[in-house]
Amino acid sequence: MALDASAMTAHCRFCGTQYVLDHKDTDYFLDFYRQVNDLISAEDDTKRKDLADRLWDTADEKVFTTSDGRIVTVYYLYSFSEPECDVYVARRNIIFHFKKNGALLSDRFRINSSMLDYPSADTKNLSDFFPKVTAGFNLDDGTDILVVAKDEDEYPLRLFGKLHGRHVAWIISRIENLCCVLEYNGIVHPQIDPDTVFINPYIHQASLYGNWWNVTKNNTLSSDRTHVNTTAMNLYGLRNTAAFSLGFNDVSEVTVREDIPAPFADFLKSAPEVNAYSDFEKWDKTLIKSFGERRFYKFTGGEDDIYKKGQE
Repeated sequence: MALDASAMTAHCRFCGTQYVLDHKDTDYFLDFYRQVNDLISAEDDTKRKDLADRLWDTADEKVFTTSDGRIVTVYYLYSFSEPECDVYVARRNIIFHFKKNGALLSDRFRINSSMLDYPSADTKNLSDFFPKVTAGFNLDDGTDILVVAKDEDEYPLRLFGKLHGRHVAWIISRIENLCCVLEYNGIVHPQIDPDTVFINPYIHQASLYGNWWNVTKNNTLSSDRTHVNTTAMNLYGLRNTAAFSLGFNDVSEVTVREDIPAPFADFLKSAPEVNAYSDFEKWDKTLIKSFGERRFYKFTGGEDDIYKKGQE
């Protein structure tokens, strides 16, 4: 089960079951969120490393045995399950443990993520924000694991809980960038969400690391054999991801509040534009209407801003 942004409710993405956490559970997760907040609020690299070391001291351990008898030990801070695999977030890697058809799904992941093209005028090194597979192992039980590199300061968006609108704004900008790369390649990502999007709060970057085995080409045909633009799925994923980070279950619940100006709320609740480039242009205008000219806001905030229980 996955937590909502307030750490008050867990839900199953497969059957829709919801569970209200009890006092012990909420205290545990809110304490974890506070530790993450302390980490991203650190004033210097030395303090940040010390806080990170302390956080990773609490990591869980998972041991795998390969088909040729080698031992692979994973220390992970966070894990979750997809229909095809379990995912473990380690300090510098993400480990995908495929339960069935592992070789096939691993190959799909490798191919789909490695075949991306980037505009010739790419000055942001956009390839840095998509998966880089570093290893793969066949295990003694016939299953497979795939290892993807990540930066030490990158964490799944879900781990940051409820965020202030200004922080969610730059996250939207970065995901719009990612959606433009997907558009450029004519592909649809089936799961842009708080578990597949990883952010580095110190340099305001976002990466799309999960579920590349299910990525498809934008070549869907409707029942009358006409071409349908399914890249809107990418942009709906962006909107729902932003809504989650603001503390809502989905975009239908988004309302205007102190940190969500009306243009911001209207954008999230609007249908995506005809393509990602137009959507990014629309978002650029929305951003200025909502918060004025661009500024770099340090990713921090007190519990009242970020980790408040429930929704405002």
